[in-house]
Formats: sequence, structure tokens, C-alpha cells
Amino acid sequence: MKKSLFPAWTLSQEKAVLVNQHHPSPDLDNCFMLFQDRDLLLHDRAFVYPVPPFSESKMIAREFLGIYKNRNCYAVLVQSCTAAADDAWFSIREVREILSIKNYAMASRGLQLAEWANCQKFCGRCGEINKRNGAARVCSCCGKEYFPPVAPSMIVLVYDGKRILLARSPSYPKNLYSILSGFVEPGESVEQSVHREVFEEVGIKICNLEYVASQPWPFPHSLMLGYQAQYSGGEIKKDPAEIDDAHWYAIHDLPLIPSMSTIAGWMIRKRQHDLGING
Repeated sequence: MKKSLFPAWTLSQEKAVLVNQHHPSPDLDNCFMLFQDRDLLLHDRAFVYPVPPFSESKMIAREFLGIYKNRNCYAVLVQSCTAAADDAWFSIREVREILSIKNYAMASRGLQLAEWANCQKFCGRCGEINKRNGAARVCSCCGKEYFPPVAPSMIVLVYDGKRILLARSPSYPKNLYSILSGFVEPGESVEQSVHREVFEEVGIKICNLEYVASQPWPFPHSLMLGYQAQYSGGEIKKDPAEIDDAHWYAIHDLPLIPSMSTIAGWMIRKRQHDLGING
């Protein structure tokens, strides 16, 4: 029997490195994850500091994440901050290829919550100051509640026998091809979104839609919901605003594709694996 190829980032709560809770424990020391814009400060592969490597005046936002190695863990967003000689700033995309899956999930959560906290200091309805209420914010005047956002997005591998559809977005690194993706719009199901995005971006129709897996995606607050679908008709007609290039590729002869740390790269390799092909 063929061994299942399962996404490494699908972690049970018991295997997660961060223990979720809404309030810090007064009996524990603190530790800090430091972000500048969308970059994370790393010391070798360490990304959590027992002493904050910044001054309070540099701090834009600080958000409690949970308990990490028996310490209260905070994600801190700072303005300009010079890294020490042994430290370096890495973008959140670069960090995905450096940290372990579990640590990257923690860093991703930290960045999303710190950015959200920075944008939720004031009420969008009346303009008054928001107060912290566990993981949420509540307006001190009108009482409106705000919660950290999650934006559902779809990503789909379209296949036709031993061919798969790959495309290039204008924002991709040179020569990289991937599967199609897009945000779910208000009022539509994820399945409707998959059909719509595929037709809008490349002009073809699909059938036999099947859910595969999901992955949190901090660009900026997405949850990628992965599907595979069978090609059912139409010629490729790419939307030039969204797609630079799109082609059918034999599953055993692919161009440069995303790494296994991404749901796109994993789904492509899963298709190869399911067809008995080594990628």
C-alpha cells in the first residue's frame, strides 16, 4: 500500500509549541518575538528572546500570544530597530524556509496578531479608543467588538489525467509556476469561489471538486483552503491582469514550482505521489 503524503503543517494541539490562552500568567517570566514591518528578527534559528532587544520607545504594538516554554510570549511590532551583530531580519516568506513547521506557525500567528493590534487601537465606528478584552478589542465608548480577522482563500489544483494546470502571476519570482488561488468573496461558498476564480483567471470549466487540505497564510490574514478539480472544458484564456502565463504540464515534467512548505507545492507533489511519480 502506498504511504500517504500528509501536509507537515497540519499539527495536533498536543504537538504545537505555543499553548493558547487569553491572558498572561503573573507567575511566569516573559519572552518576545520581534517584528519590523513584516520581517522577523532571528538569532541563528532562534526567534524568541528572553529579554526584549528593543526600547519601549520603539514599540508600535505588543500582543500576547500564549505560553512558550513556560514563559508568557509576546509578539512585538517595532519601528526602525537595528539588529545586533549576531542577529538578522528576515521576511516572513524567507522565515518559512528557515524555521521548523511548528515554529513558523507560531511566528505567523505572532505577525498577524501584532499587525492586527496595531490597526485596532481606535474604533472604526466612533473613533474612540479600543480596550483589550482577551483576544479581542472593545470600544471604550460604543462597545463595538473587534476580533482578529481570518480571510478565507481558495487554492486549486486542476488536473486532466496526467496533466495539471500551472500558471504564473506577475508577482511570482522568476520562472516560478503554481496552481490557481484567490480570495472568497462575500456571499459565496468556497466551492463557488473555486469555480469563479478558475474561469476568471484562465477561462476553463471544472468538475468533481474535492477538498484536500488547508494552510494558514499570513499574507496578510488568509486561510488557504485547498481543492483539486477535474478539467471539464474550454480553452485557456488568461486574464492578463492576474496571469502572466498558463499552460498544461505533464505531471512528470514540471517547471519550477513552490516548495513543500507551501500548500501549493505540497498539493502538486501529492498529485505526483498519488500517480506513482517521484517529483
